Amino acid sequence: MFKLFLILISIISVGLSQVAPSYQPYSLIKSEFELPITQLAIDNEINLDFTETALMTIAPDGFIYRLSLSFNNITSGHLEITNWQVPDGSMLFIFNDEKSYTGPYLSNNEKEFTSGRFISNKLTLEYFEPIHAIFAGRFNIKGILPDFVISSQDTQIHNVKVNLTRERPKIMVTGYWPPTNEMVRHFSQNSDLNPEGWQGENWENLGYDVVSFFPEFDPANCNNCGQGYGNLEVDYQDFSGDFWPIVQSVKPVAIITFSRGYNDHSWELENRVVNRTNWVQDYTAPLLPTPNPPDDSVPNYHVRYTSLPVDAIISEIERAGLGLDAYLDNTNAGMFLSEFAGYHGTWYKEDHDENPDFPCFAGGHIHVGAQIDWATAKQAAEISIRTLIEYVDQFMVIPGDCNSDGAVNILDVVALANVILGTAEFTPSQIIAADLDGNDVLNILDIIAIVNLILT
Repeated sequence: MFKLFLILISIISVGLSQVAPSYQPYSLIKSEFELPITQLAIDNEINLDFTETALMTIAPDGFIYRLSLSFNNITSGHLEITNWQVPDGSMLFIFNDEKSYTGPYLSNNEKEFTSGRFISNKLTLEYFEPIHAIFAGRFNIKGILPDFVISSQDTQIHNVKVNLTRERPKIMVTGYWPPTNEMVRHFSQNSDLNPEGWQGENWENLGYDVVSFFPEFDPANCNNCGQGYGNLEVDYQDFSGDFWPIVQSVKPVAIITFSRGYNDHSWELENRVVNRTNWVQDYTAPLLPTPNPPDDSVPNYHVRYTSLPVDAIISEIERAGLGLDAYLDNTNAGMFLSEFAGYHGTWYKEDHDENPDFPCFAGGHIHVGAQIDWATAKQAAEISIRTLIEYVDQFMVIPGDCNSDGAVNILDVVALANVILGTAEFTPSQIIAADLDGNDVLNILDIIAIVNLILT
């Protein structure tokens, strides 16, 4: 009754309600409203009912609840949300500072979930509920979960030897909302998208072509970008319809799908993507995937895991000193086109990781913080791709090519002899190339096998 009374007062005093802009915190888009906040100092444990604790403000189009949690020291981790029961149109944002936030967390999230990562000594939680919601939302902040261990995937490295009889192997990357489409634009082979010319041919002389695919937006630096146009639009049917013909043509040895993530400076590698049915609706009917779930080869809510070299990528991003927060996320990957794209990449990889003709050795998704400028995002994308190539290199070996020069000849015999005599060392991929009998020992038998290869 009390909430109904507040609704009537709001309607009478303001007139026709306005519609809150989608997916943006009220405090940033409606600066004319003074939004009070409850301040709580937190020592170690949290267990509270959010709507009972936070201060509420009545706005023309809804109710805004705000709560500040202060810590003694800089804390990193994830908020554990339970009893998530909120009506359609509700949105929760969690701020690290005045402008950087994770979210929105929407009504179709699971009943219990974990927030995106934060690093702060003070969090601000802002929850918006539409004024005409059919019921009053509520949820609990149960506690803080620590950062996840970086190396969480149990990916086995298969020592696959590939005869490179086809054209140069390709790394495929995809973009989404900016900055991700802009940071991979120079790898596009489409002259309309990349008038300065394709820069991915034998990129950095590493032996791989890098190709990119992404939609376009008007304006290019959009915030609320919508569906876009071109390849891989932010639409379930369009993305699938474009993705499968692209990978069948490219036959990539590795895939990174990129998309814009939280409103911060994060470089968030997703550990898990789900063959889910509870997707967030897109912009054009049908609003959900068809079929739903998209992958009928596995059960509903089957999880596919990243096979990107996450430890190495995170380490290299940190070492570059770009001011980015690189980490592995083991929680919800977004439930929208980001996770949908990531699922397609890992799906293709797992279907082709043992393909003898056109194998794919790695696939995974990276969320890119919306506050990262285009130049920095481009640097970080290139670091990630370069690190991925180093990882894939161990699979891309020609049997007998001990010195990795792309040919099998007497120089490989000399290189192997030096290693056997102890005057030189091989890299892991060179060891795979040299161990022709597969017994994990390099000896005279391998030299004989290479000589036979040369003679035949």
